[in-house]
Amino acid sequence: MGLELARPIRMVRRGQRPSAVSQPADPFGRISQNSQLAMGLWLLLWLGYNTSFDYLLSPNFDVKPTYFIHGIRAFFPILAAWISFFIVFARGNRAVTWLVGPLGLMLIYAVVGLIASLTYAPDPTHATYFGANYLAIVLVMIALVAVEDPLPDLRHVLNLTWNIGFLFTLSLLGLIPFLGSAALTETESNPVGVRAYGGGTEILGMPGTRNTGFARYAAISALVALPRFIKKGNLAMRMVWGALFLASLSGLIIANGRTETFAFLGGVAIILGMEKTRRTINFLVAAAAGIVLGLRGFFAAFFMYITRTGVIDLTLTGRTRTWEEALHYFWDSPWVGFGFQADRYYLGGEHMHNAFLHAYFQAGLVGGTAVVIGLIIVWVLILKYFFFKQPADRNLIPPEIPAVFLFVTISSVTESTFAYFSAAWLLSAPIVPYVMALHRRMQKESANEARERASRIRQARRTARLLEYPEQAPPSATG
Repeated sequence: MGLELARPIRMVRRGQRPSAVSQPADPFGRISQNSQLAMGLWLLLWLGYNTSFDYLLSPNFDVKPTYFIHGIRAFFPILAAWISFFIVFARGNRAVTWLVGPLGLMLIYAVVGLIASLTYAPDPTHATYFGANYLAIVLVMIALVAVEDPLPDLRHVLNLTWNIGFLFTLSLLGLIPFLGSAALTETESNPVGVRAYGGGTEILGMPGTRNTGFARYAAISALVALPRFIKKGNLAMRMVWGALFLASLSGLIIANGRTETFAFLGGVAIILGMEKTRRTINFLVAAAAGIVLGLRGFFAAFFMYITRTGVIDLTLTGRTRTWEEALHYFWDSPWVGFGFQADRYYLGGEHMHNAFLHAYFQAGLVGGTAVVIGLIIVWVLILKYFFFKQPADRNLIPPEIPAVFLFVTISSVTESTFAYFSAAWLLSAPIVPYVMALHRRMQKESANEARERASRIRQARRTARLLEYPEQAPPSATG
C-alpha cells in the first residue's frame, strides 16, 4: 500500500444497507490524513512564493531575520517536490495512469523548460531554480491524484487556496491605511481618486505587490465569495460571505487592474449562468441593472476607469512591442525555447505579460504546445460537467471553479499566469487535477450504470424467454 492511506473498514450488520455505511453524508466535510498531507504539500508551495535563493547568498542572510526567513523558505517548493516524488514512486501504477492527460502534458512542459534552462539560459542556476519550482507544482498535483478517490482531498486543497487568497486580499487591504502614500497613487480615472499599490512597495523585506497583483487576489476572492453569498442557506454565513465579497470587490476597484476587471466580469457571468433554474432570471436582472447604470452615466466612467486616459491603447501599455521582440528571438530556439525566466534574460529585464507566448518562449513548440493542449482539455471537461452534463451531486461542481479558471484564462492574455511559478497559477492549478478527478468519477459512474442497465436487460430477456418456454426452466430445488 506504500504511502497510500487505507480507508477504515466497518462491518455491515445483517439487514443493514451497505450504502448507509460506506458513503459518508458529506464526503467533503471531514479532513482525512490524506487530505492533510495534500494540504501540507500545497502549503509548502505557497510558503516558497515571492522569494528566491538570492536571500541565502546575500551578506544580510545571517544579519537580518527577514533575509534568513526568505532564504530558508525559498527551498520549500523543492522540499514539496521531493516529498511528492517519493509519494508518486510509492503509489506506482496508480500515479502513472494520470500522466495520460493534462498533468502529463504539464510535466512535459516543465521538463522541456528545465532542459532549455540548463542549455540556453545565460544564468542556468536561476533559471533551473525557477523551473524546479514550477516542476514542484506539477509533481504535487500528480501526488494528490494518485489515490482511489482524490476529489475530497482536492476540494480541501482548493478551499485552502481560496483561504490564502482571502488572507492576501484582506491583509493588503488592511495595510493601506498604515502605508499611506506609499501604497496609494492619485489618479483621476478611478472613482475613488486613488490607485492602490501602483509603485510596488516593499513589504517585510519582500518585493511588494503591484496593483495588478492586488487586483488578482481581490478578484479571485470575490469570485469565490459570490456564489456562497447568493446560495440559499444559513443566513449568518451568507452575511459573512457577503462581507467578504464586498471587501474583495472594493479591493478590486481600488487596485484598478484593467485585465483583472474584465476577467472578473467574465467570472461573474459564469457564476450567473451555472444555475440552470435561475439562469434566465439572473441575466434579466443583470441586464436591468446594466440599463439603470447606463442611464446614470456608469459606462462612460467605466471606460475612463479601464483606459485611464480615455483613449484605447492598442499597444496594451507597451506589451505588444515586447511580444514582437520575443518572436524575433524565438526562432533561435523554436523547439525547446530558452528556459524559465528567459524573458528576463533576453528581453532586457522585461516581463512577457502573455502566458501563451511566455510558455512557448520558455519551452518552445514542444513544451508550449503540450501545456496549451492540457489547458484546452481541462476547459472541454469544465464545459462538459459544469454546464452540459452536470452530475446529480451539485456539490461536485462549485461555480467558483469555472469562474476562477476563466479569470486566469482571460488574464493570460496580458499576464503570464500559468507559464511560471506565480500566484495566479498557485491559485488556479488545483483546478486541473480536480476536473480530471471529476472526469474519472463520472466515467466510473457511467460505466457502472451501463453494466447495471445491461444486467437488467439480460435479466428481462431471460424472464421473457422462461415465460414463453416454461419447459426450459431449470428443475426446482425442491424437486
